[in-house]
Amino acid sequence: MCFIEDRELKLIRTNPGVTSRGKPVNHYVQKMVRQGKWKLERIDAEVLGTARPLEVYRVVRKSNLIKSWTNRAKEDETYCPAHWADLVIGWGACGFRCRACFLMLTHRIKCDPSRHVLYENVEDYKEAVMRWLRKPTRRNLGLGIDGSDSLLYEGVTGHVRRLAPLFNDPGTNPHGCKLILLTKSANVRYLEGLSPRNILLTFSLNPEAIADLWEGKWNDGVRISPSIASRLDASKKGEEMGFEVRWRIDPIFPVEGWEDIYEEFMRQAAKDGHAPTRITLGTYREMKPGLLTWARLWGLPPMEWEPPRLTKDGSHYHLSVEERIHIYSFLKQAIFEAWKSTGTVPIVALCKETKDVRIETDLLHKHCNCE
Repeated sequence: MCFIEDRELKLIRTNPGVTSRGKPVNHYVQKMVRQGKWKLERIDAEVLGTARPLEVYRVVRKSNLIKSWTNRAKEDETYCPAHWADLVIGWGACGFRCRACFLMLTHRIKCDPSRHVLYENVEDYKEAVMRWLRKPTRRNLGLGIDGSDSLLYEGVTGHVRRLAPLFNDPGTNPHGCKLILLTKSANVRYLEGLSPRNILLTFSLNPEAIADLWEGKWNDGVRISPSIASRLDASKKGEEMGFEVRWRIDPIFPVEGWEDIYEEFMRQAAKDGHAPTRITLGTYREMKPGLLTWARLWGLPPMEWEPPRLTKDGSHYHLSVEERIHIYSFLKQAIFEAWKSTGTVPIVALCKETKDVRIETDLLHKHCNCE
């Protein structure tokens, strides 16, 4: 294990809590390090596009490089598309330390949300994608969209630069599958010189006032994730480079005055010339109770917003049905009003929502970001 004592990195050292079984929450991670299976590595801030360096654990993934999701849920369960597939470039929360990241509950003791597990056998991934494209299991392939960040570590892995030519070329991509990128970074510089053919570039966004309530921070309060302004600049640059650009606004927090905050965000974005083809919406939710408990156990700062009591609806715990319907209906109209004068209104879609909510908001189509 490489012990790094720089002052900057001390700011993200955590004081892990103790689980209900009396063990430090990081005992599994430390076991992997002691056994030599995980190697701690520092990545410079300039490579990541962050204000400070981050640490990751480097690991070799030997199998199941591509994960395919099959929707076996009933119709009234939370919708997720049946043709979703993902390239597993990393494991656990991506390292931005977002304090409501669902992956903390998914992995619990097995992944440190401050130190992403980043797989290093990148050439194996290229071979796996080449095979998958010849006989794809789904229509599109995500690049770490369910367990990493598509562009945060691109300066280390080079996945997009290796894979984009495969998706561009009908010879290697005979079925016209698309590679889906999803990022909270502003690292579009790594896309320069690439053809945008069959590449979908999605930015995870929120109004700055909302993002600052839950996105990751170092222990001294400095945000790890780039500002929303820098991500919007990257979004604009992505459009100029010819990529189809989408936005994902998720999780939506209904803080006091949220209608004005989100309405102004949409209005200003349209005024500034942004033209995302699709905006996917999702309200704050948890797969099971206890998400914020795990954030506390891993030593993350608390969110600056206290979620209300959530209720089970479909496969997730959500805000009330009535509140979600109001939020989505309001934002659907706000998006229409903001972009209608441009002649191109973005498609509005929902993420992880139930059939009843989709019916009531008249957002029944399956144009979520994974499609």
